[in-house]
Amino acid sequence: MTRLGFSKYIPDLGLITHYSEFGDSRVHHINPWIKFALLPLIIFDVTVVSNGTLLLFMYLAVFIFWVASESPVVLLVNWYTTPLFFVVSIAFFLMFAVPGVPLISYGPLQLTVQGLEFLATLVLRSLIGVTYGLTLLMTTKYNYLTHIISKVMPSPLDQIALLTYRFLFLMLDGLESTIVAMKSRGGLNFSGFKEGATFYGSVLALAFIRSFDRAERVAKAMESRAYDGRLASSYSPPRVSYGGYAFILSAVFISVILCSYGRFSLV
Repeated sequence: MTRLGFSKYIPDLGLITHYSEFGDSRVHHINPWIKFALLPLIIFDVTVVSNGTLLLFMYLAVFIFWVASESPVVLLVNWYTTPLFFVVSIAFFLMFAVPGVPLISYGPLQLTVQGLEFLATLVLRSLIGVTYGLTLLMTTKYNYLTHIISKVMPSPLDQIALLTYRFLFLMLDGLESTIVAMKSRGGLNFSGFKEGATFYGSVLALAFIRSFDRAERVAKAMESRAYDGRLASSYSPPRVSYGGYAFILSAVFISVILCSYGRFSLV
């Protein structure tokens, strides 16, 4: 199992696969088609809805969904670091350009109540998408995802998505091997941030180049096994029951209501 041991703040694909294959919670037993159908609805809602209160309730709902999957909460909190870093680093400067009731003024810069609401809204939107996406991956077997993606996405986009996901494992394996080798030789003692950043940049570049070599070997192995452009899955997810269809329709109805009444800023 792939373990990206040098950082606990990056989602571990090997650990995600382990929970998806061997988990036995109630969320794991939900029909994969239903969980996959909820994903575009949630993405659409977090894009359209701007009411902070509704977004907070949506986040609480997906967080409860994560807890019900019996996945460790500490993993989710650690994995929040990367998306929050990108969102806050961009929204931090944009929130000073939002007009409204001023809170703090320093020269030409002015922080308003609406600016803080803007930052909070973007953070909630990112957390909702990340939480549900990780829950989906950690509760759905890879074979089921393969089957669903091959049915939903057109060819060759489905093959590109699936092979890209597997390609990440190759790159992370190479990265992990390099980090372990450096640790065993005492090569991770840095005197400053610049030296550490230079080292990790070199390691990432080396792992990226080596992953191409491994990917080429995998491609040749697939061609020798008569790969014809389709990744056939021998596992088909169970069919959706009538109750499942009713649940999906109810989710669509709720999504329409959220989009109709949630396009207002936080008061």
